[in-house]
Amino acid sequence: MRATTWMALALGGFGACLGAALTQQRTEPAPQTPQPGQHTYHAPDEVDKKAIRPLPPVRAPEGFGETAFAHVRTLVGFGPRYSGQPGWTQQLDHIEATCKELGLEVRRDTWTDRKELLTFSNVSAVIPGKRKERILLACHHDTKCTKGHPDPANNFHFVGANDGASGVAVLLALAPLLQAAKFEATIELVFFDGEESLDWKWNDAARALFGSRRYVKKHRDAELTGETTRIAAMILLDMVGRTDLHLQDETYSTKDLRQILWSAAVALGHDKHVFQRAESAADDHKPFLDVGIPAIDLIDLNGNPHWHKPTDTIENMSPASLQVVADLVLTMLPEVERQYVLARR
Repeated sequence: MRATTWMALALGGFGACLGAALTQQRTEPAPQTPQPGQHTYHAPDEVDKKAIRPLPPVRAPEGFGETAFAHVRTLVGFGPRYSGQPGWTQQLDHIEATCKELGLEVRRDTWTDRKELLTFSNVSAVIPGKRKERILLACHHDTKCTKGHPDPANNFHFVGANDGASGVAVLLALAPLLQAAKFEATIELVFFDGEESLDWKWNDAARALFGSRRYVKKHRDAELTGETTRIAAMILLDMVGRTDLHLQDETYSTKDLRQILWSAAVALGHDKHVFQRAESAADDHKPFLDVGIPAIDLIDLNGNPHWHKPTDTIENMSPASLQVVADLVLTMLPEVERQYVLARR
């Protein structure tokens, strides 16, 4: 079955063709001095906004945003969710239980980093397809540790409503839709631990990206011994629920996947939320890119006033933003599958 057909069958009336949307060029702001932290400016290799692929728009069911928002409320209710905190354990249990309720095969990979002496856990849930090649939909579940830092300004109560909970919530709410869609490719939902830097400032991933680096290493080892099949592409969601949603043109990401995202935004009429600014972000997609796996980061970081601030709370999030991101992912997936899985027959 062609990708566009199975998605139409699965979501039926939720996909409505909008036709072409406006794609006017926007003026890129002048380069800014890099802010301390996770993102770094470099000369952007932006997508061509005129090169729009005619993707059929697929919309998440009405009320999807509220369903995802309910997961955010639950996760935020656990409090801080980094290694060693009670909320960390509660969140892992919530992710696992939600996926198991759908009958998905769930794997939890728990290890202790020998250098940091911290325990981390990745969780993955597999939605089998007709083919074993995998498309990964991923996020990080940990929150920034905001205590024990030398600067008192970096120590405060932090619940990571957007930076952590939003990506988890969208994947959990998408799971039953993806399960019903009957993909050709196998879809794997991956919830990474230890994305946040243990130092307050970003440290070139020396003390960060623990979960994604471990996942990639284990995958490479298993692929070499024939114990697993290839990862065709990876889509990462990070900070996708802010009220004033803007997904930057993340310039580390595979350019073709960025072109697919832009085309999906135009098809859906969501282009005002996408690619008005361009900047790189060293995130959980980088370990995949480093070994040649196509990957894209849907991230709202550039210009986000709540990033690693006490104001990253549920009051500054919107179900409508979560709905937009779900629309984008559902519209992207058929083209990602067609190009990175089906075209390799």
